[in-house]
Amino acid sequence: QIEVEEQISGDIVRALLDGIADIGVFAEGSPTAGLETQIIGNDELVIACSKSHPLSKKKNITFEECLDYDFVGLNRGSSLLELTSRSAEKLGRQMRLRIQVRSYDAMCQMIAVNLGIGVLPLQACLAQIQAMNLEVVKLKDVWAQRKLLLAIKIGANLSPSANLLREHLLKQCSTSLVKN
Repeated sequence: QIEVEEQISGDIVRALLDGIADIGVFAEGSPTAGLETQIIGNDELVIACSKSHPLSKKKNITFEECLDYDFVGLNRGSSLLELTSRSAEKLGRQMRLRIQVRSYDAMCQMIAVNLGIGVLPLQACLAQIQAMNLEVVKLKDVWAQRKLLLAIKIGANLSPSANLLREHLLKQCSTSLVKN
C-alpha cells in the first residue's frame, strides 16, 4: 500500500530522516545529510497571478520587479519562502507577504481571488494553475531554475511497493530528462 502526501521540502526531509516516509521528492536546497538523493527533473519557479493583476500581461519578469506587489506565500520553514526571502534581502528589499498558507493549492486559491501574487513551482502546480485560471509569468532570475530530488534515507530497507514506486519514478523521470 502506498500513501502519497504533499508537504513542504523541509517536512519531507524530516519525515525521511525520522522514518515516517520511505520516499520523498523535493527541490534542491534543503539539507540532505543522511539521505541518498538522485536528480529526477527540473523545477521551474514562476510568478502566478490572477488574470486581472497588472503583471498578468507580462511574459517574463525579474523577481525584483515583483517586490512592488503583495505576495501569497507558504508558511515559515518552507524552502521556497526561504529562497524568495533571501533573494529579496540580497536586493535590499523585503517581500510584502499579505498571507501565508500551508500548501500550493491554498496559495493558488488565494492568488485566484487576487490577494497577491505567488512564486510557484510550475511543474508541481500546473493542474491548480490551469484549474483556477491563473496567469503564469516566467522569472528571469537564475535561482528560478532548480533541480528536483528523489530521496530515501541512507540504508533504508524499502518495502516492495515503495521500491517499485521508486524504480518507476526514476525510470519515468530519466526518460523525460532525456527528452528535454
